[in-house]
Amino acid sequence: MKRIEVLYWDEHYIAVTKPAGLLVHPFKERSKDRSHLMRSVKKQTDLYLYPVHRLDKPVSGVVLFGLSKEATRRIKEQWNTELTQKRYITLCRGEIDEEGKFDFDLKGDRGPQEALTLYKRIATNGEYSLVDVEIKTGRMHQIRRHFSRRMFNIIGDSKYGRSAINNIFKMKYKFYRLFLHSYEFKFFHPFDNKWVTIRSSIPDELNHIIDDLDLRNP
Repeated sequence: MKRIEVLYWDEHYIAVTKPAGLLVHPFKERSKDRSHLMRSVKKQTDLYLYPVHRLDKPVSGVVLFGLSKEATRRIKEQWNTELTQKRYITLCRGEIDEEGKFDFDLKGDRGPQEALTLYKRIATNGEYSLVDVEIKTGRMHQIRRHFSRRMFNIIGDSKYGRSAINNIFKMKYKFYRLFLHSYEFKFFHPFDNKWVTIRSSIPDELNHIIDDLDLRNP
């Protein structure tokens, strides 16, 4: 397998770029899936890793692992606070407002859960919009569900998207993934007491579509 890109590494944490189509780590429903990010990073670095968070399998971008139980505990304590900031880039159908938020509850295993997604439109051609997204909560499929509920379905989303639109991108661009990339993660380091900013470059297959649709910053 292709080497995993290491974005940040100190004595407490390591951050890498997760490719689209790869699980972060195994869980019960996918226990037979032996290929996952944590396994690849362990093999590549010879580190013992502690999972901090997940990205959905079809999402790419920054993933952080703890290198000890204490480091993992501390970062998890501040995960959904202002001490961590998670930003994504996505392509959705339609012309979304220049700036806004989705703050309606999302259904969870134990009932409705508060969820907050902030967004800023980068560019639009009327048919599609390139959007910068920041999540303030970490609900399952939060961005995908928030956008789809307001009819701004994310391109390539086989679960919450529009199959007719996804098929257009499959045929035109041979695009078989979700157009959602975690490009920036900032956190206040609980040991070093300073802000750390970690960035992951936008993958070529996403940049190709951005250019072809003329969705660069005006």
